[in-house]
Amino acid sequence: MTAIFEPSLATTGIGSVPLADPDAGAAFVLDADVSIPFWPQLPKRCFREQIIPQYAQAMPCVTIDDDAENVTFDPADKQDQLQQFYEAYLSEDLEPFALTEQFAAGFGAMIRQADGRTWPMVKGHTVGPISFTVGIYDADKQPLFSDPQLRDAAVKMLTRNAQWQIKQLSPLASDRVLMFLDEPALAAYGSSTYLYISEQDVREMLGEVFDAIRSAGGVTAIHVCGNSDWGVMIRSGVDVVNFDAHQFGTTIALYADDVRDLFDRGGSIAWGIVPTSPAVVNETLESLTRRLDECFASLEAKGFDRDLLRRRAILTPSCGVGTLTPDQGRKVFELLRGLRDSLV
Repeated sequence: MTAIFEPSLATTGIGSVPLADPDAGAAFVLDADVSIPFWPQLPKRCFREQIIPQYAQAMPCVTIDDDAENVTFDPADKQDQLQQFYEAYLSEDLEPFALTEQFAAGFGAMIRQADGRTWPMVKGHTVGPISFTVGIYDADKQPLFSDPQLRDAAVKMLTRNAQWQIKQLSPLASDRVLMFLDEPALAAYGSSTYLYISEQDVREMLGEVFDAIRSAGGVTAIHVCGNSDWGVMIRSGVDVVNFDAHQFGTTIALYADDVRDLFDRGGSIAWGIVPTSPAVVNETLESLTRRLDECFASLEAKGFDRDLLRRRAILTPSCGVGTLTPDQGRKVFELLRGLRDSLV
């Protein structure tokens, strides 16, 4: 990083909200009163708003089937399609990689409803390159990851999409844009499902997107909605690591040396402290305060200073709230706001 990033218990969301209407989704985010507003993904609106198809529009050799609700790839016409793709990529024109209203209606709605308002930071998000390439299959059930040429194109497509988002969101941010890569597949990193993915793959694929984000003036972040090898995530070079701290918060202490390296290079941890399952209705401000204290205490036991942990902390829900009811989603952000206000 070019500067130390100290969010000091700022709050933000992961992406999805439990509504189908774009304007209602944007209003939901603004009403949530998070420190770092984010544009709303609307998975209840249509299949195209799901995490894989939402970012697949500019990907060569990929077909999005709305009726069957799947995304597949066919390399038959690969060379011609890749030629066209790389011509667009090398032109550095970001518009071919934009999020359109058909795939991300909440993006434009958020910018319109901001209506000239600014915040110190705003948040964008894209699917991470690992999850994208292991989540799309051909007719033989082989993942797109297995095709090196298309895998490279996928990484480059996501770099341009991230840069496009930063360009669009920068007028809303007086400081910088915080750009998240959502990598649900990395919750299974190291398992039998993804033994073919090496740490070098993770570093190279994530690193290329991170470099593009930084070149556009953004701050890099990765979200994994579960447990993972946090050492591998941190060693990818990311600025902010976000994870389900409600369930797995103390596991980060197993990677104390990596966390120390993250802090030494100016990075932060985004603690997904508010659960995004229906169980959120049983949570209280007091129960979440205790849980966050346990998370911090696990690192204090490894020699970390509590004040440093607070300065280098973002507070988030454990994942998106798109699968919840609107009332449950609002409860998530009420708790998040209450936790922030009680601690700062």
